[in-house]
Amino acid sequence: MYTGFYGFSEKPFELSPDPKFLYATRSHREALASMLHGIKNRKAFISLTGEVGTGKTTLIYSLLKHLDEKVKTVLIFHTTITFTDLLKTILRELNLFPIKETRMDLLHQLIQYLVLMGNRGETLVIIIDEAQDLPQKVMEELQMFSDLESKGIQIVFVGQPELEDRLHSESLRQLKRGIEIRRQIRGLSEEESKEYIDHRLRLVGSSSSEIFSPKALSLICTYACGIPRVINALCDNALLMGYSLFKKNIEVDIVREVIKKMEGPSRKEKALSSTDIADTFRSFPFGLRFLLKKSCLVIIISMLCLGVFIFLTHRHAEQKSTKTWNIESLQSHDPDTEPLSTSASSQMAPPSHPIAAMGREYKLREIAAVKNGQTMSQLTQKYYGIVNISLLDFLLEFNPEITNVHLILVDQKIKIPHITEDLLIIPSPDRTYSIHAGTFDTSDPAELYRGEPVLKGKKIEILSRKVSPRETWYRVMIGKFENKNEVLKTISVLRRKGLLPAFGPSSKN
Repeated sequence: MYTGFYGFSEKPFELSPDPKFLYATRSHREALASMLHGIKNRKAFISLTGEVGTGKTTLIYSLLKHLDEKVKTVLIFHTTITFTDLLKTILRELNLFPIKETRMDLLHQLIQYLVLMGNRGETLVIIIDEAQDLPQKVMEELQMFSDLESKGIQIVFVGQPELEDRLHSESLRQLKRGIEIRRQIRGLSEEESKEYIDHRLRLVGSSSSEIFSPKALSLICTYACGIPRVINALCDNALLMGYSLFKKNIEVDIVREVIKKMEGPSRKEKALSSTDIADTFRSFPFGLRFLLKKSCLVIIISMLCLGVFIFLTHRHAEQKSTKTWNIESLQSHDPDTEPLSTSASSQMAPPSHPIAAMGREYKLREIAAVKNGQTMSQLTQKYYGIVNISLLDFLLEFNPEITNVHLILVDQKIKIPHITEDLLIIPSPDRTYSIHAGTFDTSDPAELYRGEPVLKGKKIEILSRKVSPRETWYRVMIGKFENKNEVLKTISVLRRKGLLPAFGPSSKN
């Protein structure tokens, strides 16, 4: 989605493991070298552990690339299985159809195949990822594989630190003794975390200094605590948010917002559960509980009455302020000054008819009723496929009753315009035109447009607009243009260059 906007050859922070992006720290290099040594020297059991997200699976895929062609591998990712199912999976991965279904028959078939592999000078390596989730009985039965070491079979256990804890049990003593090579991947240091981010960005044609401010980079590394998966998630979401805000440099405020969204509401913000309330209430003396019950009843009745009053008042106000348009005179009438109509058919203006309103010519796409929990950003994402301040500003302009971009009501009607080039054209009384190029949250967005050859001789104005009690946005207005053809040609050039955020970061959007 954002690769073109930032000039990446591909997404640099995918969560799926890709050995191409492996950033090998000292512990990664040591672990890889140890596993290769163990496989080469036919060690029966090898163990690799590390916290969630430290790159164990990526290291496995890197290991596969380094193995000799005489080494056949079977990867096991689903570990909550029986020993019989495990044997079946191994045989199927070797393109062998299980002849019989019993445990002993499956084991005998595997041994026969190992003999054939040995005659060809081949070995079999079974890599079990998330090995800490293996059932206890399966781990106990895997101990018999130590007797098959001479047959050329090896097992690499890859899992979280709990795997080591499980190996301390008495029933797994033989397995524990058989693990001759143990390695652990540790988390990244802060310096390694910064190098990790830069490493991934360089592989896609960029660098951390081009994308993240020093403070943003530092916050990412501090919050992630050296876990590559957390770094990937933070960076990916920060880039997505930067793309939606039309920002090519990720500042610390964006990272803070991403962290806030990833963490969700804090415990302090969550309401008390009914159990908590009931337990607290039961701890009160009987007399106080009686008074509270009576008081609560009065309060509940009062709140219900107040709610009914507010609902009726809101419905009345909503009916008085409902706008509609005379279909036959759409060209000449302003929808914000049309007479009241409450007919159902008037709730949707035909998209095929242009409407002259607020100095613009536009086509109405839909009138959307706000659903429970919906936000302006979600509406923008739903109807336009992207979210940025320019699109939100259009929604605010076409719905002037919204005075706070963060506050809309359930069932409130929101006019959704089509985003067209005509929508960006602002006619003036002197029969000239201006372009509403975009809306931004920085006080000097004109920097994006200065020096553009197509705008030579044109005036760039910045108009501020308060969109919430604590938030101001800034519109970029460019003019004047003598005729509509001139303004349309300029819009076309700016759109191709990705300088009109209402159309997305580039002309492809």
